[in-house]
Amino acid sequence: MTQQVRRTLGRVPVLAGVILLAGVNGALASSAATDPSAPPKPLLQGAAPAHQTLANKCVFPDPVGERPVTMDVEATLPKVVPSGKPVQVKDFSLTFTLGEGTLGALTEVTGAATIELTATRDDKTSAIPVTLEIPATKVPATGELKLVATGKVPDIVSTRPGELRLTTGAPSLALTAEKTETPPKPITCTQVPDQDTALGSVTLAELRAAEPKTDKPGEKPGERARAAQDEPVPDAVFPLQPFESQGTSSVKKLGAFVRLTPSFIFNAFYYLYPAPPHRSTGSTILPPSKMTFLGFGFVPVNGTMELLPTDYKTGNTVVDVETMLHGDTTTTAIARIELFGKLKDITINGTPLDVGPDCMTAEPIVLNLRGPNWNAFTGGVLRTDPKDPEPAFQGFTLPKFSGCGVTENLDSLLSGMGSGPGNQACIGVNQVGLEWEAERKCPNTDPPVGRR
Repeated sequence: MTQQVRRTLGRVPVLAGVILLAGVNGALASSAATDPSAPPKPLLQGAAPAHQTLANKCVFPDPVGERPVTMDVEATLPKVVPSGKPVQVKDFSLTFTLGEGTLGALTEVTGAATIELTATRDDKTSAIPVTLEIPATKVPATGELKLVATGKVPDIVSTRPGELRLTTGAPSLALTAEKTETPPKPITCTQVPDQDTALGSVTLAELRAAEPKTDKPGEKPGERARAAQDEPVPDAVFPLQPFESQGTSSVKKLGAFVRLTPSFIFNAFYYLYPAPPHRSTGSTILPPSKMTFLGFGFVPVNGTMELLPTDYKTGNTVVDVETMLHGDTTTTAIARIELFGKLKDITINGTPLDVGPDCMTAEPIVLNLRGPNWNAFTGGVLRTDPKDPEPAFQGFTLPKFSGCGVTENLDSLLSGMGSGPGNQACIGVNQVGLEWEAERKCPNTDPPVGRR
């Protein structure tokens, strides 16, 4: 999911707090997703395939409007899992069938989808958000279009035995023309009523763990086992509306100021614990951003920078963001984000410089960001600050570049121009649908009127 699925997923109502079951909370550990076009794999022992077809009504950008969209859901579910162990939903995919002409004149699209599974045990429910990628797909000149989305379902953990039932909600999509920087178009969907939304069920078997006979020196018997059980459990989880984000960055060595391409934060949740720190999570796809600066102080340089997740080599483009909130509702927020930077489309004094397809920072860029007066539901500003009392938050280091150049090694040239410490970053986050108030906006985010 850059391709920024941002202005993108439309408004999703803020739901009432979803109370977690005593034992159903979504861990962030991921299960493997597979390519539905690949030959089917043999089933895991004790697992069974799950399939459902659901009818939706989706609202496409004007002039198309509302159209029917069929969604086929595929997954592999375990039959029996010991309580306290993760329930892993494997091979999860969604196939959307769109009628002829739904996407107008587009000839090739790419984008993302989000969907919410609901895990129910007895009368307790928990929302399991899933983010999926839609690869570049050709739009046929005539006939239906099928878009296949794949993604990882977070592990589901229940500490109590019983039957865990999984149901499927309505999807949201964001599609854009391939090979363009046009922001994705938001497509919101609602399920056609009176459908069976059950994906399947898993039996949670009681498993009594034996008390360890030996512990670490100095520990009382069973102390380590009890410590694991004392992990804090949220009192409630609040699904949030999607957020817009705008950002800026300055590179000290270049004297360059970069306005980042706006993006969206989706699958956002607020985890309320008995006491701070609370937690907020979400996912984003960061579109490429244009850069213009003077190399070595006098050479005009233009290019594009992509920011990618640390596991980009797997094909993932979704960046997961976790923010710790050190207070209630309006609070100080702290986030740590690690991203690889990729350079492309470089020109020096108007002459193309072939940096190749793998011109990346040799290490992740580590951003430690702090945001006072952060509101868990409406957003705020996260930034580095040279005056912050903690050195980690005073700026970030741009690592050296590696893998640059086709006919010659350009690593030293590009690293010499820009790599080094003392750089600054600012990210403004705003709930979709709200005006961009000053407290949620980075300075100088909007370009001068003549450059818009």
